[in-house]
Amino acid sequence: MPLLVGLKTGMELRFLLLLLCISGFQAQFYDAMESRAEGQSLVVKCSYGSLDYSATRKTWCKLRGEICTPLVSTSYASHGYHNKVTSGRATIEDHTGNGTVTITMEKLQVRDSGVYCCALYYSPRTVYQLMTIKLDVSKVQEYDAVEGQSVSVQCPYHTQDYKQVKKAWCRSTVQNECVVLVNTDHRYLRYQNWAQKDRARIYDDTQKRIVTITMSNLQVDDAGVYWCVHYDPPSFYLICEVKLAVTKATTTSVVPVTSSTGHTSLVLSTTSAGVTPADSSLSSERVFIILGVVLGVLFILALIGLVILRTRKSKQLKTRGKWRIDGAYMAQLSLHWVPYFSFALTWSEFSPTA
Repeated sequence: MPLLVGLKTGMELRFLLLLLCISGFQAQFYDAMESRAEGQSLVVKCSYGSLDYSATRKTWCKLRGEICTPLVSTSYASHGYHNKVTSGRATIEDHTGNGTVTITMEKLQVRDSGVYCCALYYSPRTVYQLMTIKLDVSKVQEYDAVEGQSVSVQCPYHTQDYKQVKKAWCRSTVQNECVVLVNTDHRYLRYQNWAQKDRARIYDDTQKRIVTITMSNLQVDDAGVYWCVHYDPPSFYLICEVKLAVTKATTTSVVPVTSSTGHTSLVLSTTSAGVTPADSSLSSERVFIILGVVLGVLFILALIGLVILRTRKSKQLKTRGKWRIDGAYMAQLSLHWVPYFSFALTWSEFSPTA
């Protein structure tokens, strides 16, 4: 059973529970949901209301199974209360003057995703919840593309509860705001899971829980940082962060889009690098025309060669036929005149000489 410890009447803590982390503790709600990209920082402020708890140790713990394991805690030493402590990438600071605790986590990694508690700390297994936070950290996706190409980005989300929540594709600004380019929506009492606006298209596959964004005909000005987010205007909840670099091509060869993340699928256009789609279509037409002319010339040359070979062969056949005819004629002529020659020879032999 949960153990209530020192809860004073009038204490300004909303629905706080003392968590005895040995009796199947599971967080059933979140006071806040935060999303970050890898490398970013998380800053959390929680209040314990009454200054009577200013001397009580505070902790920042991560829920693992049924145990909330402290990551960093304030402490006591021989010379007094250490109200600011750093452990690894986490820092906790207890502002005893105004009854608030600030927690900072730096250089976040995907493995940091989970449920955390800011709490009063009584023992390693007994903490008093002040705030529960769900943190999602996504890996930054990076793309290099050439002007005129298209890029397709896939952002998975892992919670069934977000299937009917609107999704958006937005461009991050210097002020850490995000300008929405395209988003899904609820229309006619149902969720419309796809939308297109200008050169951006978004599709939410609610069965696979993957949001796919496609940007076509990329321009150099499109380079920047983009977010795929759960969208509850005016709030955003980050699903994934994308860094896009677009360069102007200096050659006519098509350079494929490259990504730093192997799991991301890409859809590329066949537009020649460094030219606009209109110029590319004209160039393609010219190539087809030139290719057609070359093939036509080659065909004509082949036809002429075939005719020449045919003519030569025909002449050779005629010449051979003439020699055959002349030989037969001489044979018949010899047969016709042989008796006359034989008679002449015989007469010459028996005739008297002068």
